[in-house]
Amino acid sequence: MTMNPRIASLIPSGTDLSAALGFADCLVGVSHECDHPDAADLPVLTSSSIPPPTGDGPSIDPAEIDRLVSASVQAGESLYITDRPLLHSLAPTIVVSQDVCDVCAVNAESAACDIPVGAGLVLLTATSLEGLKVDIVTLARSLGAPERGDALVADIEAGLARSAARATSPDGSRPTVVALEWSDPPFLGGHWVPELIEHVGATHLLSGPGVASRRSTWDEIAAADPDMILFCPCGYNLHQSGLEANALVSRPEVASLRAVREGRFFAVDANRLLSRCTTSVVEAAEVIASLARREEHEYDRMMPDGAVRVPGVNAPLASVSPKG
Repeated sequence: MTMNPRIASLIPSGTDLSAALGFADCLVGVSHECDHPDAADLPVLTSSSIPPPTGDGPSIDPAEIDRLVSASVQAGESLYITDRPLLHSLAPTIVVSQDVCDVCAVNAESAACDIPVGAGLVLLTATSLEGLKVDIVTLARSLGAPERGDALVADIEAGLARSAARATSPDGSRPTVVALEWSDPPFLGGHWVPELIEHVGATHLLSGPGVASRRSTWDEIAAADPDMILFCPCGYNLHQSGLEANALVSRPEVASLRAVREGRFFAVDANRLLSRCTTSVVEAAEVIASLARREEHEYDRMMPDGAVRVPGVNAPLASVSPKG
């Protein structure tokens, strides 16, 4: 493949990885969810049938979003639409999509039907940290720069090693954590999210590394009794996550959880850190390690960038930036 490819990215992780490999200038179109700075002025190739979250939180109730998504999946309908005429007019040589989650972005089947004749299709399939390395190497080779892929993988491995070393507890203790990717109904964090939590010396309850996200209940979470809860709703930035989390803890079944009572319920910038398996896993590991290893009195004055402590029932959430 030429070193001057034309890349159409139908998923945010495709845009992130293309830029991380030094090919930002080769992007010719991106998805509606791409938030990388280099995507700001590029043609938007996809749209969703589900209204996106607004600056003040979800555009519609999370339970209604879940109902709409479930109904679409059961009917075999795609949640995402690719602007095929626009995609073809951009004449990409590489189209990047994914084969992990049908409800997160344009999937492999749809992408294969939409790509122009002669364009290559690269599918990102990572559900683990090892899978991320494979994705990076695969994309780099497809773009004609295998050495860039090897270098980026080495950087990620070094960053993850640093976070793991700093997170080691002298007494060998492992705080217990539940990550939640949705609120109504609660969905457990899946795939690389439990793996990151385990990587920094904590234990993710109710699901393990590599296991897909699944529905849970507040009763199941209460019975597991985690030391800490990470609220990282898919597609939400820090401001949106914080607003919904602050409303969530006003519900009796959530307010009664020990992690909430003890001040260890945290809203996380899911879009930036956990919703996609990209180079952001290094920063995500640092944030999780920081939250898991702090003493209670340290949180308010030493919160890591990318997370906010949810203070509890009716308390203000002043530390959440409206820009997220």
